[in-house]
Amino acid sequence: SRVKSKVIYAKEGFVTVSLAWVLMSAVGALPFVISGEIPSYVDAFFETVSGFTTTGASILTDVESMSKGLLFWRSFTHWIGGMGVLVFIMVFLPLSGGGHNMNILKAESPGPTVSKLVPKMRQTAKILYLIYATLTVLQLLFLICGGMPFFDAINAAFATAGTGGFSIKADSFNGYSSYLQIVVTVFMLIFSINFNSY
Repeated sequence: SRVKSKVIYAKEGFVTVSLAWVLMSAVGALPFVISGEIPSYVDAFFETVSGFTTTGASILTDVESMSKGLLFWRSFTHWIGGMGVLVFIMVFLPLSGGGHNMNILKAESPGPTVSKLVPKMRQTAKILYLIYATLTVLQLLFLICGGMPFFDAINAAFATAGTGGFSIKADSFNGYSSYLQIVVTVFMLIFSINFNSY
């Protein structure tokens, strides 16, 4: 039988977001398991969920022994999660439901209120990601200007943008200069402001 309606209401929005989180986390855990760096799928799943939800909790006891590729992936899950997995998907894939995609954004976003910036939801998602990406690049430049190596800087920028705090160092930011710590602190505040304000 044909589907009667492709409209996404609030209930469908919450179910879609919940299923997307589980699926993205299940797939996102695979690089850790396949590489053997986190052999337990349950641990890898936990690490990935922590990244996508920007919780920042970790099962890793020796983060510095991980390969750069997986450290980058771990930080990237933080960056994607900071804006929301489905908001990221909405930017690149046209979802059916027209204006009702707002229910997906409401289910995905923290806080009591979410509003469209422009009439089309996909355009709103693009504007939000443009702000997010621009702030991330701006922070990256400030970190590089402060003498931080590029790899460290991109991972720090992703972690700050997601406001979760995954670090690639065992001592987190303790080993970096006061300037770099101030840059991260300022950008943590900038990223914590509702992007509709910008």
